[in-house]
Amino acid sequence: MQHEIEKLEEMYTVFNSPVVEAFIEDYPHLYPILTDAYEHIVKIFGSALQSAELRHETEPDDENEDNDFEYLSVLIKTNLPPQKAHKLQDQFDDEWWLDVEEDLIVISVEVPEQVA
Repeated sequence: MQHEIEKLEEMYTVFNSPVVEAFIEDYPHLYPILTDAYEHIVKIFGSALQSAELRHETEPDDENEDNDFEYLSVLIKTNLPPQKAHKLQDQFDDEWWLDVEEDLIVISVEVPEQVA
């Protein structure tokens, strides 16, 4: 699994690698999805891609404390204006992501804050 994490670290800025690695060890089917996702991100965002971050996230389950929802979050960082960035995210979704159907990965776009 170490080789897979090293490969992901070549693509993504990985936060808390040991936790991400443990999560992927628990769900090994996520590794090829993450590598494919990066290829599609680069293809669609191209030179506007500043970075792609990979994090482990946890959302509490208010009804059952022992059943928190865990997932991997991919954050696409770009310097594009919000409207253009979200249009590219829609293209990414339409061309690939919506066909993947994976609830353990969330992919979103972050744009720079607009100065008033």
